[in-house]
Amino acid sequence: MRARVFVTLKPSVFDPQGTTVTEALHALGFDAVRDVRQGKYFELDVDAASVEQARRIVSEAADKLLANPVIESYRVELEERAAQPAGAPRHPAAVAEATK
Repeated sequence: MRARVFVTLKPSVFDPQGTTVTEALHALGFDAVRDVRQGKYFELDVDAASVEQARRIVSEAADKLLANPVIESYRVELEERAAQPAGAPRHPAAVAEATK
C-alpha cells in the first residue's frame, strides 16, 4: 500500500521560508499569489493487511518522526494497489485520506 504524508506548519506558526518565497514570487510578477506555506512530503510503501492498519502505522510514524506535533499538522493519503503483472502501469484501486 502506498502512503503519502503531507506535513505543513500549523496556521499559527510563522513561516519565514514561505514569506521569502511569497516575496520572491511577487518580485517575479506573480502578484496573484497571496501567501505561501512551505512543508514536507513523504511517500511510504507499507505492508499492511488493511487500510485501517496502514493508517495506524503511517499515523504513528508521522506522530513520532515525520512531523513535529507542536508546530506541524499532517495529512495522510493511502492508496491500495490492485494486483498487476510486472511492468504494468500502476493505477490506484482506492484512495483513503485523513488529516491530523
